[in-house]
Amino acid sequence: MFCEKIASLALCAVTAASCCLCPWPWPSWPGGSGSSSSSSSSSSAPDIDYSAILEGDLPDGAKKDFITFEDNSADESALQNALGSLSAQATGSVQEGQVTPIYNTSPGYGQTVEDFVKACGIKNTTLKRGNSPDGMYYYFVNNPSLDAAQQTRCAVLYAAPGSLGLEEALQKVADQMDPVLEKLPATNAPGTPAYNYRYVVSTSAAGRSLPGPDGAGVPVYYIAVTVTRIPTPA
Repeated sequence: MFCEKIASLALCAVTAASCCLCPWPWPSWPGGSGSSSSSSSSSSAPDIDYSAILEGDLPDGAKKDFITFEDNSADESALQNALGSLSAQATGSVQEGQVTPIYNTSPGYGQTVEDFVKACGIKNTTLKRGNSPDGMYYYFVNNPSLDAAQQTRCAVLYAAPGSLGLEEALQKVADQMDPVLEKLPATNAPGTPAYNYRYVVSTSAAGRSLPGPDGAGVPVYYIAVTVTRIPTPA
């Protein structure tokens, strides 16, 4: 069980005046590489396969032989760097007991989304998940022949309150991703020329302490999922 492998994550303090949105100091993990120090300078992530955890939280219908789940260190670095652009308004998107999708229009997240999208080469620049234009579902499921010959990446980003717990937050993100992953097509049929598709799903997690209304730090988890579609001529 994930809860048997992971300790509670400590988040660093933040002052509302300076809006110092800093990363958490990762504690030690069984078999991992995180530091047990409480210093905010210790920010390296533990050696935990978030993508494998996401895969385990998904129903069988979302697990296909042309979908691979594996972490991507470049995605993780891009997420950590992008979160450095958060503003104090970001706190308003965090809802108790829920994972909240973060878009380019979410208050306090415009620059963060832009930075992440540019760093990862993301097609759906709004980070929308659904079938509206510029959504992940829109590109991969509704219009599978768009850019069929090119490797294409889409992504989503979620925020969750620290009180929810990372295990529960990942489960809720898996619930959000399931409708997309279950519908991913193996080909661009009936498009021509024909291509077969495989997909790589990568999950990254990070934490920040955001300024609350009373000046106290609000611990928040951020979970990003990228889906990379890789074509080969049929």
